[in-house]
Formats: sequence, structure tokens, C-alpha cells
Amino acid sequence: MNIVAITPKTPAEAKGIQVGDNLLSINGRNINDEIDYAFYSADEDLKLVVLSSGISRELEISKSLDEELGIVVEPMKIRSCANNCVFCFAHQNPPGVREALNFKDGDFRFSFLHGHYITMTNMGPKQLERVVEQQLSPLYISVHVTDPEVRRKMLLYGKDDHLMDKLTYLTENRIELHTQIVLCPGWNDGDILLQTIQDLKSLAPRIQSISIVPVGLTKYRDEQPDLESYTPETAREFIQWFESKEADFTVDGFEHYVLLSDEFFILADLPIPGNEYYGDFSMVENGVGQCRDFANRFAASIPLLPTALKRPTRILFATGTLGYPFLKDTIAETLDGVENLSYEIVPIRNEWLGAETVTVTGLVSARDLVTQIQQHGSANAVYLSYRMFSEDGITLDDHTREDIEKKLGIPVYIHHEDLLEILHPWV
Repeated sequence: MNIVAITPKTPAEAKGIQVGDNLLSINGRNINDEIDYAFYSADEDLKLVVLSSGISRELEISKSLDEELGIVVEPMKIRSCANNCVFCFAHQNPPGVREALNFKDGDFRFSFLHGHYITMTNMGPKQLERVVEQQLSPLYISVHVTDPEVRRKMLLYGKDDHLMDKLTYLTENRIELHTQIVLCPGWNDGDILLQTIQDLKSLAPRIQSISIVPVGLTKYRDEQPDLESYTPETAREFIQWFESKEADFTVDGFEHYVLLSDEFFILADLPIPGNEYYGDFSMVENGVGQCRDFANRFAASIPLLPTALKRPTRILFATGTLGYPFLKDTIAETLDGVENLSYEIVPIRNEWLGAETVTVTGLVSARDLVTQIQQHGSANAVYLSYRMFSEDGITLDDHTREDIEKKLGIPVYIHHEDLLEILHPWV
């Protein structure tokens, strides 16, 4: 591994290790990435093999357990997924989407580090053994279906990837897993779903959760298998069916072991479940409990919200069409009572990806934001959810907050769904 930095006043600096050297091994173990480095450099007594100017050197270092060695290795390059899932979003992107969205992530290391969901089809014995040795737990697994034949059809992998054998091996070796099922009507629902749930449930409690989310389809599906989106009617039918079977999904120690995403309830025009449904809200970033979590945080903030702003202020809040009714019902009554505040919640139709099938806030594009916000007149500020942006602050169609602000001619702010954060500057 190429060394890209040395931390001052550390054992690595004292031994003369320099930027540009290559770290080959620690205590006889090859170093392939930063996880290897972090795991094997934690010992007190280390024997390093470092390649410097083409010359291999062996260095012995003793340090305390809580002392950093001081080496920074090059960032990991993410490994791609080996599948061509019938519902994969990377296969239904329009031209102009940010480049990262066309990449299919299948890297177990990033699953451990960042909570990315992976299918594990590209994980062989060596990768599984490494997960166990280094206790890379928890991992986040996109299961979708456990039946081998249906898996081949849905993942287009071409062979049995022995998913249950892999899951069993990991759970028997104390690796905790969170699992996800993207539900496609007519493909992995009904009896197939029941079997998938029972298979995963058999590995509880090491499998900590099962989340079910509805398939998302854009209008860019040329030459892709025929799939159907959930409608309000079919979403209600599915929830009714699911609740009739839910007694079979219980696991000791879990209030609810199998969880439906918020999207199902909103689409079906049914109330969002209460706190007891979501337990510790561990799946909130996977769209399971986001609405209830927001409602809880908003309710807690109400006593702290200002009763008046400094001067008359008009604010526009942009959201996806799916979450619009819930957001309005949750915050409108309280905000209506704030003196000098004029506001509008603007539901952004996703004309770019498909307004009828893509409705979540996280998939709103800058072009739709600009076009539709311009239709709502002047304002002192526009607030956009952080969910519309990547970690680098880029929208799906490769625009920054500054780009949007320049096109609108109105101050634009990214918020983290905290009304105190939003209103405080105007008090």
C-alpha cells in the first residue's frame, strides 16, 4: 500500500518511514487496504516490511496499544457488484446523472465502514474469512430473495451464489447483519417473501433486522425486464397481507423483527407507525422510521421554536411529492403560529426520472428544483433537505447548492430537517 502521509511525532516518523514508501506487510500479514492496516497495526509489537526506493526494509516497532503507528495509506478503491439485478437503479439512469450513480457498489469493506448494502455474490471464502478474522461487523446485506432459482432470475447472476451458506457462516462466527429486501410485485412477494423471511429469521439474532422497501423505477428502463411499481391500492393490499402474516415473524427480544419502509405507509395513505414499531430506529437511514423520527424530533423542538421572527420573512421548503402530505400535516399548525413567518412547502415533481414512480425527496434533481421553485414567486430563502445531495454536496444531476442558488437568484440553504436550525437565523 502506498503511504500518502506520516503523522508527526509517531513511531513511523521516528523510524524514518516516508511519504511515497510502500507498506507491504505487518507481522507477516499483507496490507491490502486501510482496514488491514488499522487491524494489524493495533498490536504493541510490530514487524513492518516497507519498500523504499525499490529497497525492502524490515522495521521493528514497539508501541502502546492506544498509540497510533502514524502511517496513512492510500484510500481504498471500491469494488463493483457482480450482478445485473432486474431493478438496479444504475441500469435506469438518465443522461447527465452524476458519475458515481452509474457505479454498482458491491464492496463488503464499504458495507462495514459506511453501511452500504451489498449482495455478497462476489464474496468468496477468502473474503468471508477476512470478515470473520477482522470482525467486520455489522454488515448490510441486500438479500431480496433466498430461493436460489428466483435469485438467479432477479440478480441475473447465472448461478447459485450459496447465499444462505454465506449468511450462516458469518452469523455462526459472531458477525451481525442487517438485511434488506427490495420488493418487486410478482417476483419476490407472496410465498417467496414468506420463505425469505423464514430463512433469515432462522439466523436471528445475529441477523438483527429485515427491512422491506418497495422497488423504485424510473422512466429510463429501455430493454430492462418488465417490473411494476407499487400503487396506493397495491401498497394497501400488501400491508394488509403483511399484517395478517406478521405473527409468524416474531423473534424473542425484538418488538418488530421485520420492518416495512415509510414509503409503503405513505403511498398507502396509512398512518406512520409509532415508536414501538421501530425499536432503536437503527434502520432510519434506510428509509425505515425516518418519518416517525422526524415527527419525534419536531415535537421535542416545539417549545424551543421562536414565536416570532425579527421581520416579515417568506421561506420555501422543497420536498419530494411522497413526503409532502406527511411534512405538511406535521409542521404546518406550529409554523402557522410563528409571527412574521410566511412559508410554503413545495412538492417537487420528479419530471426528470419519472414523476409517477419516483417520488422520494432523496431523488429530486436540481433541474426540477429550479424549474418548479421559480413558479412559486419570490422568497427570502429556499431550504433543501440534505437528502437531495451526496456527501460531497452534489445533486443527482451533478449540481451544487451554489449552482441552484445562482439559477434561482434566491439564497439557498441545505438543512438537516431541524426547524430550530432553519428558523434561528431569522430571529
